[in-house]
Amino acid sequence: MSADESLKSLQMAFAAALDHPAADAALAAHLRPPVGSSVALQERLGLYRGNVRAARRAALANAYPVLAALVGDAYFDALALAYARAHSSRDADLNRFGAALPAFIERYETDARYAYFGDVARLEWALHVAAFAANAEPLGPAQWQAMGAERLMSARLAVHPACAALASRYAALAIWRAHQHDDQNPNDKDHDAWPEHIDTPGWALVVRPRWRPTALAHTQAAHEAFVALQRGATLDEALACAFAIDAAFDFASQWRTWIEAGAIVGLRGE
Repeated sequence: MSADESLKSLQMAFAAALDHPAADAALAAHLRPPVGSSVALQERLGLYRGNVRAARRAALANAYPVLAALVGDAYFDALALAYARAHSSRDADLNRFGAALPAFIERYETDARYAYFGDVARLEWALHVAAFAANAEPLGPAQWQAMGAERLMSARLAVHPACAALASRYAALAIWRAHQHDDQNPNDKDHDAWPEHIDTPGWALVVRPRWRPTALAHTQAAHEAFVALQRGATLDEALACAFAIDAAFDFASQWRTWIEAGAIVGLRGE
């Protein structure tokens, strides 16, 4: 076995032992006697193992604070461990580690009463991703006004890179809002109440005004219009999608919301 192959085998054995204590013996076979007794090896690996698990758990908790609050510490600890074993980190940036958690928790949690966990996690991941997304400087009010209605309707609009439009089977946005409070006043009770009906479909738009990710409520019509814009449709085509769902869709009001939140930043290619 070449030196490169030997090193690769050692690294693979070490990585396996970090996730599964039962693999300690396989790792010991790669080590020389000076490393000490098997007890000493297990103790040293235990330190590494604890640090790795803590780092992964912290990364997930940072991305999914509402989910962590919903399930409690013991559940979240077990979830983080199970997720890490099923989805080994393949990126040096742990901020990307939790990308597959929404789909994972839908399989992990089999109780139908908590089926909404997946949609809440999807919303949280979109907010997490938005925090690290690229920036784009939006057009100002005067620039939009100078464009004229005819040109605007035929234009393909540029959406801010931080934006994500989500459709949910459950009241994910309302659940997320119920866990938000004033950071300057942790005892503040003036936030949204827990939704009366969890199994209510909803639509949300993740935005990042002034570099702070947040989520806005969308109607189904607004959602379909925004998704169409993201796919490269003209504004006229996007509105056709919205009016097909809701003939009373209030485009003027929705346009103001998108512009004020910085969701629409300009024209594609300009």
